[in-house]
Amino acid sequence: MAAATTPPIIDADGHVVEPSDVWAEIPEDARRWVPTPVVDGDHFFFRSGETESFRMRARPESLSSPRGQGERSGAGQPAVGAADPKARLSDMDLDGIHQAVVFPTYGLMVQAIPERGAQLALCRAINDWVADYCRAEPNRLFGMGVLPQTGAEDALTEARRCLERLELRGVWRRPERIEGTAALHDATYEPLWSYLAEADRPFALHPGLNGVVPAAELRARFDDDYSTMHAVHFPMEQMMGLTDLIGFGVLDRHPTLRVAFLESGATWALAQLHRLDEHLELFGLPHTPSEKPSEQFRRQGFVSVEEVEPGLEATLAAYPESIVFASDYPHGDGVFPGSTTELLETDRLDETQRGAVLAGNARRLYGL
Repeated sequence: MAAATTPPIIDADGHVVEPSDVWAEIPEDARRWVPTPVVDGDHFFFRSGETESFRMRARPESLSSPRGQGERSGAGQPAVGAADPKARLSDMDLDGIHQAVVFPTYGLMVQAIPERGAQLALCRAINDWVADYCRAEPNRLFGMGVLPQTGAEDALTEARRCLERLELRGVWRRPERIEGTAALHDATYEPLWSYLAEADRPFALHPGLNGVVPAAELRARFDDDYSTMHAVHFPMEQMMGLTDLIGFGVLDRHPTLRVAFLESGATWALAQLHRLDEHLELFGLPHTPSEKPSEQFRRQGFVSVEEVEPGLEATLAAYPESIVFASDYPHGDGVFPGSTTELLETDRLDETQRGAVLAGNARRLYGL
């Protein structure tokens, strides 16, 4: 019954896993910075330049091995659709997904490369490959371009290339403030926000834990344990990203800019927005807005869910147009097949809410 009444499903945050030949044409001096998995017994780690990540008890193939329902992360077999768009379309059909917006995987690992030219080269190579992947079925596959974190001018240049030349759907970056770089709210980023708002294309913050992007505080606090670091990293970074963009006035100054805070669940936003509203009243914020933080988010903000989280109904009641479905396919903590099953079958959502989460809100976010 639910499947029959729900509009065609949109996956608002899936992934590709870039093959090694994505680096074939980058300059020779940039290749030493390519994030490379290194197997060490029953663990593996990433190496980029001289940087080595923490160890993960898994195999590199787990990056593209979604789990079955109830299985541990990476327990499944590698999904061919991670790098083959035709195979991905078949997998989408199995889960009833009509359209998918895709983010890279190795694209989450390049933001701390200290050599500007190398970071720019890797970002461009990744975006070129994602664009080629989506051209296999441009009515169903939509790519998001990774922005370099070398500076605001570089980010704007690559955003223009992604939207105007590669025809990607929007752009994204990690939420961290890499040492030596400007904050998201820095005035140098204003041209980027104006450009995206005028182009009517979204911006997303997308975290990821890999160890080659700085995580020193987490590594020290949680003794390099991947699971506990992973549990904290995603919502923590998104809370700070949301606070940055609202507290310093980015959303208020750009009221048509749509921003997504992905792969961290949805219900954290309900509490954090309440807290921001409260802090505006108690202490004020660095930027005095024309609307409360919650009202800005209701107009412009989005978060994603992969399952029926505790508190989802309350979050939907407060922000009915702001929650989108994400499969995380084909990562090891995503479920396939069956990524849509729980949201389709739950009796905790009515049909209007189900349709909004599985399709309508993603259509608003990405302008599909």
